[in-house]
Amino acid sequence: MDNDSAELIHRYIILELTMRTLEREKKFTSDLKMQRVFNQWFEVKIDELFTELKSVRAEMLKRGIKVQSENVTDNATEYLIIERGTTFKRQYFNVALRNWCEEEVKRLLGLEYRQPSDRK
Repeated sequence: MDNDSAELIHRYIILELTMRTLEREKKFTSDLKMQRVFNQWFEVKIDELFTELKSVRAEMLKRGIKVQSENVTDNATEYLIIERGTTFKRQYFNVALRNWCEEEVKRLLGLEYRQPSDRK
């Protein structure tokens, strides 16, 4: 698996998790005074993530890459990835996934955020 494919897979995983997280967090806005505004923000950002996720998924399909499944344990999540018939496993610590989702939410909020390329 080349570096571009690895970054694409990482982007897909983080976008999907962030979208799921925002959908879950949206349920907790009922006690806020500005509930309608926050719900609207959540909807707009979830739609943005979905559009970006579709784009990343289309690029992955062009390259013959598919994230087949995920297996979550207490400390880590393992993804089964198929690239042109070859199977790979990619494992993330759950804390790392949470941190990357936080960075994605910072990006959505217009705050300063880290990118995977900043790791190097």
